[in-house]
Amino acid sequence: MRLTLYIGALGLAALVWGAGAIATDDPAGAPLAAQPPAAPPPAAQPPAAQPPAGQSPAPAAPPAEVPALVRVTSSFEVKHAAAVLRQVAKLYSAGFVRRDAELVATEIDALPAEVSRVWDFSPIHKGASSVLRVRARLDEFGNLDLDFFSAPEMAAAVRGAVDRYLNARGL
Repeated sequence: MRLTLYIGALGLAALVWGAGAIATDDPAGAPLAAQPPAAPPPAAQPPAAQPPAGQSPAPAAPPAEVPALVRVTSSFEVKHAAAVLRQVAKLYSAGFVRRDAELVATEIDALPAEVSRVWDFSPIHKGASSVLRVRARLDEFGNLDLDFFSAPEMAAAVRGAVDRYLNARGL
C-alpha cells in the first residue's frame, strides 16, 4: 500500500512539474518548453566531434546576451487598445509607429479569450535602437491585459504614455 502511494505521489509530482514547465507565460524569460535542446553529452557525440585523447574540449561560445526588459502593465476594456498603442507609438520615430500600433490593435480585436499573443519590435527613439515587446491577453468579459516590455531607459516614457491616456479618461 505504501509503495503504491509513493509511486502515485512521484507521478503526480512529475505531472505538476512538467505542466509548470510548459505553462509559463512570461516572455521576458524564455519558457522552459521553448528553450533549445541541450547538446548531447560528450559520450553521445560522434567520434569526430570529441577532442583527441589528452586534450580538453574547445570552450563553448558564450550565450547570446538578452537585454533586460522592464515590464509596464495595464488592464482596461479592449475598446481602448488602439488608442493606448498609438500613444506608445508616438514615442518612437520608426520601428513601432502608428501603423504598427493599429495593426496590433486589429490583431488584439481578433484574439480569442484567454489566449496571449506577443509582438516584438525594434523601434528607434531619438536615433537609438531599442527593444519593445507587446503582450496582450483578453479575458471572457472583454478586458485586456496589455503589457509592454521595454528597455529600462524607455520604461518611464512608456508608462507615462499609457497612464496619460488611461488617467485622462478615469480608467
